[in-house]
Amino acid sequence: MWPNDSEMTVSHETIYNAIYLHPRGELKREMIACLHHQNQVRKPRSQGDDRRNQIQDMQSIHIRPPEGEDRLIPGQWEGDLIKGAGNRSLIGALVERTTGFVVLVKMDNATTKAVVDNFAAVLNREPAALRKTMAYD
Repeated sequence: MWPNDSEMTVSHETIYNAIYLHPRGELKREMIACLHHQNQVRKPRSQGDDRRNQIQDMQSIHIRPPEGEDRLIPGQWEGDLIKGAGNRSLIGALVERTTGFVVLVKMDNATTKAVVDNFAAVLNREPAALRKTMAYD
């Protein structure tokens, strides 16, 4: 109602708290039915699942060899996964950091094994001199 008055605005968290904390009974059901997800119980973002350290034998990208950071010696690759709308399509992207050469890899699913196998198949087509390291975000 007052888009130019910062004292008259509230955050989305305040709105959700008002909907989930105060009303009871039929009023609460009607208000929740108007929400996008219509969840009966609100889970604040601050209490989300901690997904860190779920990959076994994971090494930080920060321990990359210095030649990979300098981008002077070819053969330092970086990989990423691009997901389409609704996670229905997947493409893997491999970038050679020195030259900027990009290879796109069609992915059937986003499991670790599928991504590693598809990236390995593409990288194994490159000469050994151009396959020194590979970092994945």
